[in-house]
Amino acid sequence: MQSHEDVFDGPETRQPTILAVYNQKGGVGKTTTSVNLAIGLAALGKKVVLIDFDPQSSATSNFLLKEKAEVGIHDLLNQDAFVEDAVTPTAFDGLSMIIGARKLYSLEHALDNRGGSQRGLRRALHFSRNPPDYIVIDCPPALGHLAAGALAAADRLVLPVFPGRYALDGLKRTLSVVEHIQNGMNPALDVAGVLMLSVTNDEIGRESLTQLRAECPELLFRTAIAYDIDVVKATYRRMPAMIFNPEGKTTTRFLALASEVVAGRGKVASDAELAKAQDRIRQWHADNDASYSGTERARGNVDSDDGPGGTAGQGGRSRGAVIAAGLVGLVAGFLLGAFAGAPLLGSVLAQGGP
Repeated sequence: MQSHEDVFDGPETRQPTILAVYNQKGGVGKTTTSVNLAIGLAALGKKVVLIDFDPQSSATSNFLLKEKAEVGIHDLLNQDAFVEDAVTPTAFDGLSMIIGARKLYSLEHALDNRGGSQRGLRRALHFSRNPPDYIVIDCPPALGHLAAGALAAADRLVLPVFPGRYALDGLKRTLSVVEHIQNGMNPALDVAGVLMLSVTNDEIGRESLTQLRAECPELLFRTAIAYDIDVVKATYRRMPAMIFNPEGKTTTRFLALASEVVAGRGKVASDAELAKAQDRIRQWHADNDASYSGTERARGNVDSDDGPGGTAGQGGRSRGAVIAAGLVGLVAGFLLGAFAGAPLLGSVLAQGGP
C-alpha cells in the first residue's frame, strides 16, 4: 500500500500536535485523563482525535462507538486504511476517535517489524486532508512496542500520577523511559506536564502533592484533579466524567487542564472562555445523557465496582435486590427459630452482637 506522501499532498500539509498520555505504572488514570482531556480540548473549540491505543479498549467504551466504527487503530497499523478513513465522529462536536481493539495484542511487534516505531505510527498518523488540531493517544501501561511506538510518535507527553507512597518512584521510572526515548527514537518529545490525579485532602494526598512539587516543580501542571466520586460513577456508566456531571469539579479542572495544554503549563484560559466551554459540555450532556445505559439516571445511586468507591447501590435494581435479600434473611431467621429452638437462635443472635 502506498504511503500518503506518495498519493496525497506533501509535507506542507499542517499536521496535528500529538499528545501521548502515558505512565509506566498501570491504574493511575491514563484513560480517565485521555478521555476527559480530549473532551476538554474539543469544548475549547479545538478539533481533536482521540486514539485508543490500549488493547483493553477502555477509552472506546466511553463513546458508544463499537457498532458505528468500521475501521480502527488495528486496521491503521496493519496498513489497511489511511488515517482519515480510521476516524469516527463521536456525539461531541469537534471530537472524533480511532477506536481500539483487543487485536492490538497480536500487533505488539508490528511497529518495529515495519521500519521502526517512529516510522510506523508517526507516518500512519500523517493527515493529507482535514487534519485535527490535536491527537490524544491513550497509551497502554508498561513499555511494550505499542507504548514505545506512541512515545516515538508523540510531540508532547502528559504524565498522570496517582497519589500514594510510590507515586514519586513510579514517576521517576517513567521519566527515565521518556529520557531513553528522547535520546533515541524521538529527540523532539517534550513533557507537556505531570498531572496529579485523585488528590485527597488527607495526609497521603497532601504528602504526595508536596513531594511532587519539591522534586519536579518545573514539570507539574498548575491544575490538579481532586478525588471525585462522580468519576467512579461515570466509570460504572462507561461515560466520560465531564459529560456525566457538567457542573462537577472534575469538569472545571479538566477544562483548566485542557487550557494549560493549549497555552502552556501555568497558563489557564480566561473565565469567559472556560464558561463558554462549560456551556458546550452542558449541551452535550443534555443531548446524549439518555444514550448512556438506558433508562436510569439516579446519579446518587449509581456507583462503580471497579473504582475506589467500591460496590454501593447500583440503581433501583440493586436496591430491590438488597431488600429482597433482607426479606429472605428475615424469613429464614424465623424458620430457624421455629425448628431449631430458642438455644440455637439465641446463639446466632449472640454471635451477631457486638
